[in-house]
Amino acid sequence: MATFMQGCKAMLRRLGLWFVAAGITLAVLFVAVLVYQLTVYQPELPKSANCTALQTLMTDNQAAQLYLYQCQRGDDASWHGHEVWLEKRVEDEWQRLLTVPLEEGCLRLGLEDLTTQQRLTIYHQGSRGGLSLATSSVVYELPDTGARTISIATERVANCGTD
Repeated sequence: MATFMQGCKAMLRRLGLWFVAAGITLAVLFVAVLVYQLTVYQPELPKSANCTALQTLMTDNQAAQLYLYQCQRGDDASWHGHEVWLEKRVEDEWQRLLTVPLEEGCLRLGLEDLTTQQRLTIYHQGSRGGLSLATSSVVYELPDTGARTISIATERVANCGTD
């Protein structure tokens, strides 16, 4: 009987340690996600950051505007790169669509109006692996009613200015 009780105690101790380890792991993940959201997920808008506008495109219905910025980010401005932002004018909301380090070469935006949606093509010189595309499409509200979709594509070119 004593060995049975000792076995139960050992099993409960191992089970308790497992729950403590699982709790610590979940706490670390929660803190990591919180830190990520506060520092990366919702970055400072380019108008108030150290960014320079390189290109601006307006949708045909004037409800959204696309921007290509060259930015320096970080406490010591250690990150230099390009960012593509969408301003949803009806909703007065900004959304970052793409980031790419400056070493990856130049970027250029092209907006094409299709029948039911629009397509933003991001022309780039660097490798596709260097691009951090946040989403493949985005929806924005129209001034009267309804919404439109912009699908996002990337295309590698030899020269951003002439291709």
